[in-house]
Parts: sequence; C-alpha cells; structure tokens
Amino acid sequence: MSFDDHLNNFIKQRDQFGGTVQQRQQKRNSYVVVDATDQSKARESMAREQELAAKRAEFETKQHHERVSGRCVLPDEAQTLENNKLQARPADPSRIAYIQQLKKDLKLKKYSN
Repeated sequence: MSFDDHLNNFIKQRDQFGGTVQQRQQKRNSYVVVDATDQSKARESMAREQELAAKRAEFETKQHHERVSGRCVLPDEAQTLENNKLQARPADPSRIAYIQQLKKDLKLKKYSN
C-alpha cells in the first residue's frame, strides 16, 4: 500500500465520519439542554422559598414588636391572641380546698411507705 493510497483512505474516512477537526471540536464543546428533572425542580422551588423566607424575616424583624407571654409578636398577631384569649373562671374555694386535701393525702401516703 503506497502513501498515496493511505492518504486517499484517510481523506475518505474523514469525510465519512464527521468532516473537519473543527466541527468535532464544536460538537464536543456544545452543551445539550436537558429537561429539568423533578429533583432539580424541587431544588429550585426550595431555594426560591428560602429566599422569600429570608426577605420576609428581614422585613418582620424591622417592624414593631410587642411582648405577649414572654414572646415577641407582631401587632396583628398580638391582637389575634388577645381576641382568642379565654376568660378565666373565678376560683372556687371548695375546689381549692379539695385539691389541697388531695395533696396532703398524697404526701402522707408517700412518707408512710
């Protein structure tokens, strides 16, 4: 096989399997766009929600807060808690005496054993 035959064979193969080296380089460097998977969609939505939560927290920390039962709450939340608060019944003296008697009985049982 002569060099001329070898060269012709090489040119035929090059033309048959993809043309120039530059075209192959372009194919290697090009990115294939793939549809988003469920996991990537979930990851994006979680990141979006975290950004919104951070913005909301930043906004809420700058607002005026009120202290209710040892907690700092926003004024509208304090109003809601105030509206939902139940009125306590007045203490029944006979019930208090009964509970104190039960406590005494429990102490006596505890020390007698």
